[in-house]
Amino acid sequence: MALGRGLESLIPQKNKPEENKTESQPAKALAPVKSAPTTAKGDSIFYIELEKIKPNPYQPRKDFDESELVGLAESMKQYGMLQPLLVSKVELEVPSGTKVEYQLIAGERRLKAAGLAGLRQVPVIIKNPDETAKLEWALVENVQRQNLNPVEEALAYERLIKEFNMTQMQVAQKVGKSREVVANRVRLLDLPYEVQKNISEGKITEGHAKLLLGVKNPERQRYLAEEAIKQDMSVRQLEDLVRGEESYKSKLAKPIDPELENYKKTIQDAIGTPVSFSGSREKGKLAISFYSQEDLERLIKRLTDRS
Repeated sequence: MALGRGLESLIPQKNKPEENKTESQPAKALAPVKSAPTTAKGDSIFYIELEKIKPNPYQPRKDFDESELVGLAESMKQYGMLQPLLVSKVELEVPSGTKVEYQLIAGERRLKAAGLAGLRQVPVIIKNPDETAKLEWALVENVQRQNLNPVEEALAYERLIKEFNMTQMQVAQKVGKSREVVANRVRLLDLPYEVQKNISEGKITEGHAKLLLGVKNPERQRYLAEEAIKQDMSVRQLEDLVRGEESYKSKLAKPIDPELENYKKTIQDAIGTPVSFSGSREKGKLAISFYSQEDLERLIKRLTDRS
């Protein structure tokens, strides 16, 4: 399945009443779904008991709007579940034999709403992906539907990178975004937990967060985030506050050597990343900033390329 192309293939295209199926025996949906269609790719749709479907442990989305769930549940009471869930089949050994359950891959919002609506059976498409694919599919569905807040998205990307040894570029290709977008999302996890929570709750934006990432002290990051919320600051206002602090600090520092500043700008333009000097023209240190493993590899290649 080409995840980068989205989950459009899971959306029913037309009704084919003669192809209604259940996983074990014929069964009717308690909600008034008139027929069980197949998908554009010909995937069969089965009706199974709601209680047999377990949540997806890889679900990247943590917060669900209760009012939206209630509204969707009311719709399901009237029309049934119009788009099937994506599940995998799990066979468990029990004293009496084998017990069959299903693990949700994609569609947690619909699953929760079905429970609120009192549906006892729901339409599903059964797949048997590996663990990586389960996370990928759950992530792709949420990203493409724009269901995740920036921090949830960052955590999902980080999980793909750390647990499944993907590069940022590979993650970007999976979700149909640029590597820079993925890298910037993951950087949000460098902020203190309290600031991440503010982003998740929509109290500050990614624009605010980007400014806070430029502040090195975590306590200052927390303080500035709180001030931005208390004073309902725009990104520009927070930027002025941060610059004001930097300006004050710079007045206490030694005067900047204009020639060193020119050297600094020349190096930055050459390698495409921020650098900083400490010391003097006679003796000092040069620090080069990078923001990911791929960024570091790019810098090494740039600095060692003699062609």
